[in-house]
Amino acid sequence: MSRLQRAFAFGALFGTGGCVLGTLLFTTAGTNDIGREITAFLIWALAIPFVILGLVGWGIGYLRADSTRLGAALTVPPVLAVAYIGLSMAGVDFSPVGRLLLIIPTSGMALVVGYDLWTDNTVSEER
Repeated sequence: MSRLQRAFAFGALFGTGGCVLGTLLFTTAGTNDIGREITAFLIWALAIPFVILGLVGWGIGYLRADSTRLGAALTVPPVLAVAYIGLSMAGVDFSPVGRLLLIIPTSGMALVVGYDLWTDNTVSEER
């Protein structure tokens, strides 16, 4: 894994941590605690680009290293999420079935990454 790919992976992890912090702040805010809610939204606004750019950059690194399955799994779900959000903001209405465009690729990403980690771990144990 190259340094740039590691930097993108770290950015994705940093953004995920920010999303977790934003979620924690938002869910623990009281009904009249607007300051905490605004802080949570600002943290989300800063963290989500880190997650999206980090996953896409990390996946492109794997695509360049001829690991197409893992690269596509890390790259496609964030791109679909951005496309879905952009189209929703443009006024295109999706039915509940259309929202599966976000759920299925993200679930597939988790399965492919888990499978890759598992097969990499079993290969290292056999050596």
